[in-house]
Amino acid sequence: MVQDSYRELFFSESQEYLTIINKCLLRIETNSGDFEAINEIFRCIHTLKGMSATMGYDKLTQLSHHAEDLLDELRGKRKKVTPEIIDVLFGSVDILERLIDAAKAKKESAVDIVGYVDKIKKIIAQKGEVLVAAPAPKTKGLEFSEAEAAWIKELKAAGLNIIKIRITLVKDCAMKEARAFLLLTNLKMMGEFIKSIPPVEDLKDGNFDLSFVFILAVKENIQAFHNKLSGVAEVEEVFIEPVEIGENVPGAAQPQTTPSYIKKIQSMRITVDRLDKIMNLMGELAIAKIRLVQIVQSLKIKELEEVSFTLEHLTSTLQDEIIQTRLLPAAYILDTFPRMARDLAKKQGKDIDLEILGSEIELDRVVLDDIGDPLVHLIRNAIDHGIEDPEERKKTGKATQGKILIKVSRQKGQIFIEVIDDGRGVNFDEVKRIAIKKGMIIEKETSVLDEKRILDLIAKPGFSTAGKVTDISGRGVGLDVVKTKIEMLGGRLDFETKRGSGSRFILTIPLTLAIIKAMLVRVKNEIFAVPLMNIRETIKIDEDEIKALQSFEVTRVRDEIIPIIRLEKSMGLENPVLDKGLHNERKSVVIIEHGKKALGLVVSQVLGEQDVVVKPLSSIIKKTKGIAGATVLGDGRVALILDTISLV
Repeated sequence: MVQDSYRELFFSESQEYLTIINKCLLRIETNSGDFEAINEIFRCIHTLKGMSATMGYDKLTQLSHHAEDLLDELRGKRKKVTPEIIDVLFGSVDILERLIDAAKAKKESAVDIVGYVDKIKKIIAQKGEVLVAAPAPKTKGLEFSEAEAAWIKELKAAGLNIIKIRITLVKDCAMKEARAFLLLTNLKMMGEFIKSIPPVEDLKDGNFDLSFVFILAVKENIQAFHNKLSGVAEVEEVFIEPVEIGENVPGAAQPQTTPSYIKKIQSMRITVDRLDKIMNLMGELAIAKIRLVQIVQSLKIKELEEVSFTLEHLTSTLQDEIIQTRLLPAAYILDTFPRMARDLAKKQGKDIDLEILGSEIELDRVVLDDIGDPLVHLIRNAIDHGIEDPEERKKTGKATQGKILIKVSRQKGQIFIEVIDDGRGVNFDEVKRIAIKKGMIIEKETSVLDEKRILDLIAKPGFSTAGKVTDISGRGVGLDVVKTKIEMLGGRLDFETKRGSGSRFILTIPLTLAIIKAMLVRVKNEIFAVPLMNIRETIKIDEDEIKALQSFEVTRVRDEIIPIIRLEKSMGLENPVLDKGLHNERKSVVIIEHGKKALGLVVSQVLGEQDVVVKPLSSIIKKTKGIAGATVLGDGRVALILDTISLV
């Protein structure tokens, strides 16, 4: 899911930002005038705040926001860097890290940020130098006897919250023992008093510094309780946090009070070049594996067969994992389109709603890189040519807001991306007129123009129906770029339109360009690879089951009439003299399909399935219809990969 991929990205990047912040805090601790480090911390905190808000992590957002305010004071030289500020920022980073860990574990964090937020607010509000905060009371006083521990368990079982309240009085508090006793009396009325540190007797006698701690069981949550204590006279600071289960209870493990400096590496970034290099090496390994398996099968040595079987399984698993590392959700490019559509629509004076479905579907990184520009052209084309002006839509009974839908779906090893608009559709008459004017067709051909031929025309270089050249369209390069790029990827561009109702462009592209599963077939002495994802079934038929129908041949498969192609003929491998006695042999037929269309390929022999590494072809061979690429077989021979989509 997209949300999951964003979560992983958030956790990976946030950990990087926290590492940078820690490094920069150490720099400004030794050099308070290092404003480059302060600016770097500010940028990281600001980015972390935005990311947290986007992901819906409220505590992270809130604490980051207040830390950003404090850093802005330092950045603007309105406050000096002091040890207290450094400690508060380090503490904030530790809290942020704990919040991120809780979010990663998909748990509700029990960390209370109120105390740290208050500390930051007070530092910002103070004039001049920052005052030294009173030290926290020693935690060793926060120990419970067995009776107290049993009592706490009963209170928790009753649904009460056990909280620890640290209160710091102002320096010039006249009668600190009286203020402490008054606070204690009021708190006892608010909840179930458990104990105080120091003990109540010491509080009455004034035997304490400016800080003391109360442990209470209350019904309210921490935030509500904090609000009740805020604003009390002669109180400098109130810090409230929950008492964790098992905290300092005899026999229980003590909680970790220091931050964990060493983190397990959960994710890491790898350069695209390195991934591509690994993929190329994987391709060579796959070829070597195939060769080894063929040799072992011919030698028929049992021990080697077992090893080669294990090697084949491991290589296939490794291959699948490497392919997965190259896959990215379509959202990586599609998420930028709503803004682009909004800007173009505004420039055109149109009201357009862009909807995206299936953006979580993953594609190979190379494919994703290459389909960005074609999709941009299709969106621009839909906005400029497809969607009408609001007034024009109103006259035709349409809603003034135009609709554009980008729909991504996956079937077997192919990705389908549809760009649909509810605009005016393609005006066939206008296309015919411009095509005749530019000499692309003659008048006689206009009577047999269908959608496929119309697409061929509007995708020709230089063809445009725009009345004038603008920065959006009019130069006749849009659909030409789309068609060329998609075909270079081994894909196909299809087109549907209805006058007055809109248009649909369908991009069919492979999931990955690196390694595919294919069926190897022999045609005479040549080997061809047919992508397995396009094969419906393989059958054998007699020659008399093939019937001529007008200019092509068909055969019946169960209740379906399927056209067939004799590959030996279409690939120029016929030899009338040598083939004379083979006419009546049973034929092997590979039935391929695309959408609702099916086609039978007559071959000499079906050899079996195999993973093949797709190798690029020269630009001349790329233009040959029916050929999508080439691969190297285990014996070193080159086999052509059939472009089944164009054949269908």
